[in-house]
Amino acid sequence: MLFILAIDPLQKIIEKAVKSKFLKPVLPRPASLHCSLYADDAGIFVNPEASDLQALHGLLQAFSACSGLKFNLAKTEIYPIRCQPGVAESLIQVFPGRIATFPGKYLGLPLHIRKLRRIDVQPLIDKIRDRLPRWKGKLLSKAGRETLVKTMLSSQPIYHLTVFPAQKYLIKQIDKLRRSFLWKGDEPENTCGGLCLINWNTTARPKSLGGLGILDLERFARALRLRWLWFQWKNKERAWVGLDVPCTSVDRDLFHASTLVSVGNGEAASFWYSNWINGSSARSLAPSLFEKTIRKKVTVSKAIERNKWISHVQPVESSTEIKEFVVLWEAISEVTMDTTREDEIRWRWTPDGEYTTKSAYLAQFHGSMPRLRLLPIWKAKTEPKCRFFAWTLLHRKILTANNLLRRGWLHDPICKLLPSKLWTDMDHCTNGG
Repeated sequence: MLFILAIDPLQKIIEKAVKSKFLKPVLPRPASLHCSLYADDAGIFVNPEASDLQALHGLLQAFSACSGLKFNLAKTEIYPIRCQPGVAESLIQVFPGRIATFPGKYLGLPLHIRKLRRIDVQPLIDKIRDRLPRWKGKLLSKAGRETLVKTMLSSQPIYHLTVFPAQKYLIKQIDKLRRSFLWKGDEPENTCGGLCLINWNTTARPKSLGGLGILDLERFARALRLRWLWFQWKNKERAWVGLDVPCTSVDRDLFHASTLVSVGNGEAASFWYSNWINGSSARSLAPSLFEKTIRKKVTVSKAIERNKWISHVQPVESSTEIKEFVVLWEAISEVTMDTTREDEIRWRWTPDGEYTTKSAYLAQFHGSMPRLRLLPIWKAKTEPKCRFFAWTLLHRKILTANNLLRRGWLHDPICKLLPSKLWTDMDHCTNGG
């Protein structure tokens, strides 16, 4: 704690140096991100110019003299970003360090100026694989392995998925590890698909929808990334606001569908995407006009100023487009703006209107219907392994003789409990013979 309190003034010093033009701003952007400090790790963005590096070196030396915290320049790495050839090498004479290439690692995350490759995310997969209890997994019941999958294997990639869009390859490999450990207690190489009794899409669903409650990592990663868009609205003083956030078009569509906007001055709300027209968006009211709009990323204030949004739409041709134009015009005319206050946003899925990762995750299952109503199983006061067995049984996936026959596995067709029955089937198990 003392270390964090001591290192915090360094960020203020660098920000003040930029404002006083002692250091040049890295880019002419609204974002104020010049350094990232956490514990004993520091990432500083500076122009590749000798004057700026000399100034930064002087600031660090002065800070060390005042605080007693020493910077290990021998471990300092310099990552050139779009520098001219030979520039970085010449700057080492001014600021000692070693030239490194992307991807770099900061706070345990692989950083790159381009999209991460498979080889860049492989260390995360290996780390999750190393967390497997291996031989201990075979000694645990399926309910015990379920607990480990939820608490250990599913939580390991959350830090990574909060920052980076989820790669299909990464999700697939992690799901292989989770699936094989759940059903066999082993690694994927030693587990065939037939041992996984219930498909993973069903397993990775909420318990209210007939699943096991294991996280669907693709949906959960999207719910985590919506935090960036939410903080863009609620915490505009954050240093990264103004930079591109790691959100896809699907993420943004989900965010707009999950929020309601009360328009004030209209400087933050999106004219086409935000739900600012009586709970609806201009895009949903006039989808044909939206397709013909040449400027889709425009705020409400700029769009309605002297009705500029009309000039952004290419000439209407069909009766449908004319009808949508009239509907949108009338809807906009009913909205009253208040230039004395800022736009306000509210989250649809929580009573207090605040974003939560859980609500964003569950919102992606809206409209899904449970194949079976299995909630009473999880509320039963019995051992977890019994609840797991009942869940598998009601999905009709217990390895009875008829299921073994369907899979082509060796089996005894005679029921041990009721020899008069040739096949052991699910109804026989449920009725107790």
